[in-house]
Amino acid sequence: MKSETVLITDRDEIRKLSGKSKESVFRDIKIIKEWLETQKHLPEIPSDNLIEFFLNNCKFSIEKTKQNLDMYYTLRNLIPDMYQNVNPSTPNLEEVYKKVYMIPLPQLTPSKERIILFRYKDVDDIVDIRKIYAHYLNNIYEIRAQEDLTMGDVVLVDLEHISFAMAAKNTPVILKQVALAMEKVHSLRMKGIFIFNCPNYLTNFLNLFKSFLSSKLSERFHVYPTIESIGKHFPIDILPSDLGGKEKSLDELEAMWKVKFMEFKDRFDELEKMKVNEKLRPEKLKNDELLGYYGNFKKIDTD
Repeated sequence: MKSETVLITDRDEIRKLSGKSKESVFRDIKIIKEWLETQKHLPEIPSDNLIEFFLNNCKFSIEKTKQNLDMYYTLRNLIPDMYQNVNPSTPNLEEVYKKVYMIPLPQLTPSKERIILFRYKDVDDIVDIRKIYAHYLNNIYEIRAQEDLTMGDVVLVDLEHISFAMAAKNTPVILKQVALAMEKVHSLRMKGIFIFNCPNYLTNFLNLFKSFLSSKLSERFHVYPTIESIGKHFPIDILPSDLGGKEKSLDELEAMWKVKFMEFKDRFDELEKMKVNEKLRPEKLKNDELLGYYGNFKKIDTD
């Protein structure tokens, strides 16, 4: 069974908005591939689509793309809890599907940004919060890296049905790990993080997470009382019907994504085995006391 189109984009249009031609993009991809050939510590030469995804996110800065791609693989070593045992072709994610919708919406905003929607379901199950984050960082992001191209990301988080017990799973260590992944790989074109339907008792959790973000990304972190309040940022029509939009329902979109994950089974099986060989890294990683992990990468500003 083939999936329906889960990510609608126009590669040529996004290139044009970025001031790039097809030919210039391919030249940049070639430069990155030649560099990757010299990086013996990295586990593969990725697809052209994945390289373009990172180039685009880095505004076609060759140096930033090199750093970003290296971290895309290296984080699997640095924070393995966020990348292991979440292969979507296994039963490991069933508890995640029961607890939360986690869906990049098909239609781009008028500004050509991708909306990623997180919405907790009205259930009492308590799951490993790491699996929820890992599903996004590893699985959803991988599909996007292979098939998507946008001018930025907008994250929507509906906390109406989250329980205090579930929220309490967000320990400082886990929040710091998520913030690290966002800063080093995911945030270069993060246009906004919008929280809505947030219970009052979660204010401290949100403030703690916000404190781990860069100042620029922190400024794009907003809490709104309802989904209607976010309507000034993009048309509500492109949201799922469950949230007042005209898009397919969350259940329908989730089913489409499950099919898409199965189409990428071989890729996810490969990712489970990929490891960065630090012994072969040209420049050894240095201790970063601020992060509590090992990394020699400078902080990369979001745009």
